[in-house]
Amino acid sequence: MKEIRVGVIGVGDIFVYGHLPAYAKLPEVRLVAMADPSEKSLGRALARIKDSFLREAENFRKTGRSDLAERLIEVMNEVKTYKDYHKMLEKEDIDLVDICTPHKYHEPIAVDSLKAGVHVMVEKPMARTYVEALRIVEAVKESKRLFQLNENYVFAGGFYKVRKLVELGELGEVEYLIVPCSHEGPEWKEWFWNPTVGGGGSLLDLGSHAIGVAWYLVGFNMKPKVVKAEKFIGVSLRIRDRYIAGRYRSIKVEDDAHVLITFEDRDNGSWTTALIEGSWTGPEFECTTIFGTKSYLKVRGIDGKAMIDIVDYVGRKRTIEVPQGNSVILEISNMCKCISSGRRSFLNEELGAEIMAVIDAAYYSEMKGRKAVTLDEFKEFVKRLIDKHGDKASEEFIKMKTKHIISAT
Repeated sequence: MKEIRVGVIGVGDIFVYGHLPAYAKLPEVRLVAMADPSEKSLGRALARIKDSFLREAENFRKTGRSDLAERLIEVMNEVKTYKDYHKMLEKEDIDLVDICTPHKYHEPIAVDSLKAGVHVMVEKPMARTYVEALRIVEAVKESKRLFQLNENYVFAGGFYKVRKLVELGELGEVEYLIVPCSHEGPEWKEWFWNPTVGGGGSLLDLGSHAIGVAWYLVGFNMKPKVVKAEKFIGVSLRIRDRYIAGRYRSIKVEDDAHVLITFEDRDNGSWTTALIEGSWTGPEFECTTIFGTKSYLKVRGIDGKAMIDIVDYVGRKRTIEVPQGNSVILEISNMCKCISSGRRSFLNEELGAEIMAVIDAAYYSEMKGRKAVTLDEFKEFVKRLIDKHGDKASEEFIKMKTKHIISAT
């Protein structure tokens, strides 16, 4: 298989602690260059590369694979750095760009990379808004390059096994599921709390995970049709003041989101309702839970494994233990295999844009008093927004939802 040459843009925490170690373990991938405007961040990334690659090279030697060890050392010593990603795209022979920047830069960097003839994968969320996601979709079509939304949760062993159980019919017809995704908030990183840079708060950051997982579990043959901000919490700001990156301040983005989504199968008319949580206020649900017509299941991570409890409606229970695996390695490997074969990723630009539509429809529902809105209604609203504001439509929507969330607090 041809080696896939990768250039990374954005070398913050998600790259250093997530993607970087994966590049040391994938012999089909060569990390060629990194771009970031911060010299400090580039220096930290280079130090981490040396540490990770040397450690992995030693592991290869211990298992008798000296050729792979020597290759890793070679890769480590040849990685280039750039403060301007445009120069990296111009000077380096790259097959794939891995975008790990703050959300504000996802769309412009993806479009620039696609126009340069390079395949692209973007860390979730795809963009700040559905409007920006549509621009990426258009750039993919024009460039004829491949795109992947890096939603690593769907590669986790537990969710993969659950999806297989659903397809096997172990639960019967899936009626309802709860997919929570929460933590106490990224209080160490300022840009997450800036509506212009982050584009939103916990719904965009963590709700994107929950929505992608919910859709994956019910099946991508199902289509999201109706979205509603839940009646009691919805998309809201609950903790108004926080200690963010060394300074106590008032918050301007939502820190909790409970959203209902109806998925429908156009072929047979069946439907499933999902309740997703994207929260920076801590967990409110025990774990991902799916209710079917035959049984229900719960899946949780424990000590690097997924424990899946399946209970039928007469009380019989069984537990399945599944290794979780490294989901970031799997998502990067998936994209590289797609490039080698010339096939689209299942996490392609159109699916990514629809996830963004669901996210923004939830904001739109909140703005309309937590009324249910169809995806078609929301997309009509977006069309009017683009007609009125043109290239500023994305910024206008961010202003609208931010103003609503602050005023509703």
